[in-house]
Amino acid sequence: MLPIQEILNALALQLADGNAIVVAPPGAGKSTALPLFLLQQPAFQHSKIIMLQPRRIAARNIAYYLSEQLGEKVGKTIGYRVRGENITSANSRLEIVTEGILTRMLQASPELPGVALIIFDEFHERSIHADFSLALSLEVQQALRDDLRILVMSATLNAQAITKIMPAAKLLESKGTSYPVDIKYVASNSRMPVVDRVCELLIQTFRCHDKDFLVFLPGASEIRKAAEVLSRKLPDCVVLPLFSDLNKQHQQAALMPNKEGKRKIVLATNIAETSLTIEGIEVVIDSGIEKKAIFDLRRGITQLTSQKISQASATQRAGRAGRVMAGTCYRLWSKELHGRLAQQSTPEILQSDVSDLVLEAAIWGAPIADLALIDQPNLAQLSQGEEKLMSLGVIEKSNKVTEFGRQVHALGGNANIGIMLLKSAQLSLAHQSLACALAALLESKDPLPQAQTVEVTPRLTFLLKNKQHNIWLLIKQWHRKQNIQLVEWPLQDLAIVLAFGFPQWIAKHRSEGRFSLANGSGATLSINDELLRHLGPQSLSQNNQCWLAVGHMQLTDKQKDSALIRYAEPIKFEQMQAHFLAFFDDKEIVQWDEEKQRISAFESQFFGSISFSKKPLPKPSPVSLTEVWRQQILKKGIPAIPFDTRTQQLIIRVNLLNAAINIAEQNDAFPDFSDTALRQNIDQWLLPFLSGKTTWQAFVKLPFYQLLSQQMDYQQLKKLDSLLPESIVIPTGRKAGIDYNEDGKALLSVRMQELYGMQQHPTLLNGKLTITCELLSPAQRPLQTTDDLIGFWQGSYKQIQKEMKGRYPRHFWPDDPANSPATATIKKRMQQ
Repeated sequence: MLPIQEILNALALQLADGNAIVVAPPGAGKSTALPLFLLQQPAFQHSKIIMLQPRRIAARNIAYYLSEQLGEKVGKTIGYRVRGENITSANSRLEIVTEGILTRMLQASPELPGVALIIFDEFHERSIHADFSLALSLEVQQALRDDLRILVMSATLNAQAITKIMPAAKLLESKGTSYPVDIKYVASNSRMPVVDRVCELLIQTFRCHDKDFLVFLPGASEIRKAAEVLSRKLPDCVVLPLFSDLNKQHQQAALMPNKEGKRKIVLATNIAETSLTIEGIEVVIDSGIEKKAIFDLRRGITQLTSQKISQASATQRAGRAGRVMAGTCYRLWSKELHGRLAQQSTPEILQSDVSDLVLEAAIWGAPIADLALIDQPNLAQLSQGEEKLMSLGVIEKSNKVTEFGRQVHALGGNANIGIMLLKSAQLSLAHQSLACALAALLESKDPLPQAQTVEVTPRLTFLLKNKQHNIWLLIKQWHRKQNIQLVEWPLQDLAIVLAFGFPQWIAKHRSEGRFSLANGSGATLSINDELLRHLGPQSLSQNNQCWLAVGHMQLTDKQKDSALIRYAEPIKFEQMQAHFLAFFDDKEIVQWDEEKQRISAFESQFFGSISFSKKPLPKPSPVSLTEVWRQQILKKGIPAIPFDTRTQQLIIRVNLLNAAINIAEQNDAFPDFSDTALRQNIDQWLLPFLSGKTTWQAFVKLPFYQLLSQQMDYQQLKKLDSLLPESIVIPTGRKAGIDYNEDGKALLSVRMQELYGMQQHPTLLNGKLTITCELLSPAQRPLQTTDDLIGFWQGSYKQIQKEMKGRYPRHFWPDDPANSPATATIKKRMQQ
């Protein structure tokens, strides 16, 4: 008996009243026994059940398996619908569909007539389509179909997350397993390539087991490398790959027992984590690494990244060893490391391009924020998606779908491909047919993986000579979807058609395989690519073949700084002018030249963000000049402005006055001359006086003292000079300057003889600020610094007098300086 059977009766009772959540480990029978049981329940005998599967291979195999259990052909009671295949009939009561199909069904007919139950299987994978389809289903249930039932199933579900949007759903858990799995942790040398580590372990353990092996590797390239090694080292067994790009025949070969009775080693990506039963598997070797497609918001490109799997994925993978017998799972990491793995994988919706999701929500008629999503995409994701769709003419600023956008959505699939198909159709049937071929190529594995160029023309030429290639299935599907005939392709316009779908990726060659893209980012091409030789020296000009129409790019672990171009075609400048005129723009570029320390101005021609021509602009607009000065001043900061000493003193005096005076009324306030305030107010005190100035040399000559003084009225200036003057009159009658510092002190530095006769220490701010007196020798060297001049006359002056009489005998050193006349000269002249 399968473990899931222990909860089936309780599930039937729950679905009679409402929604349900089922959590059961791999192999419990969620995808097989459960839907067959529900088909027999009275509530669903005269209606249809839709079961959503994340992957096409799982949808097909489950449909075939369940049909076999009923003794029927697929398409009768049990059918499936995946992209390009619809194996259902009017009698089908259980339809197994992939995620995009369910979304299209909901959009086409929200009430889902005849459907009584939607099952979301393997929901722990948290794909963007599953999250979105569940949100739409819940909205349909609430607004249109209160009799519709929703069942969410998973092997490792975070129940708390799902109950957030389905609070009334009952959680049913089956804890039993089909067969026990012995988990063994094998911490191997992490410096070795993952393929080498996996092969080494498999060869070591192969003779220890009697049945077949399932090996989880990051991606197709690692699978091919491992297959080559293992086929050579273990010639008595059959090595079979299993990943999404394989055709159905190769996938089925991996799933079924070997017809010759040989032991089987299945090398799989995470595609094998889902509802697949691979006959004969006793041992799982888990590399612990997966490849994830993560969208780079800044570049607008998806990056294929290798990363550690989550604990939930590890549980799923280990469960493959216990589907049909007791098994063993070898994990290529330590038990201690396992505890540090993330418990769940990051939901796809948080690291994807959400532009298609934005379009789906706009078609549905509800903002994404209003949908019952477990995780909402962040604002940066939504902004990027909305801007992309607006630039392509699919939605308006209010997120309202344009008529063109509705046509794009009706085609299904990616918005870029839909746009390419529609715009090509405006040229001719032949261009539309060519667009169908490109759409199929972009959605498929490269038919010429060993080609020495990224050019698309050789690939289409290859397909024309090989009509049996599986890409032709997609080509014909796109033709049928648009109800057109396959005609001869105008390959001379291939770049135009490709660019219709990806105008933001039109690229200009800079140098040595580096390109600038119309969206402002950069991309690279292998220096050995034949396409670069085609570009040749002409890549320095603005026409001919220095421009590329790019249809596919990728960021990888090895290529993180710049996207790597995968598919492209040279496009002529004249073709761009004829078909992409909206992307051309003339702009006035005014910027700071750091080397020349001046503002430079050009009139530049742009395609998107690519500048391809510029000429000097003699008279840039005042607004542009002001903005460059603003940016430059803010970048350098106020301390970089070369204020002269008098201006620096003015700034300090005003700031000291603001700090010292208790201002009773706001009208008495002085301007704030702090660095922060000066930075914030450059529009008032500085920028208006930079009109026509373009060099740093001209900037430093500005009358800064005057500019700042003008920020105060006459009364404020008068008050400032009264309370914190630039200078004071000393006993000799001379005006001596005061040196203010930012610590709030004022320094009077004069020769000692000039202060004779001063019987009261000088102060400022109505006596609140004591001036520090620095008393100098006749040679202008400091003799004494004091804040108490009277005390100095009466005290330590005697010692200084004694020393100075011997050193400067011609100068006046009285015994009673407080009552002696001040002097700025020698004794002889005093007597004259």
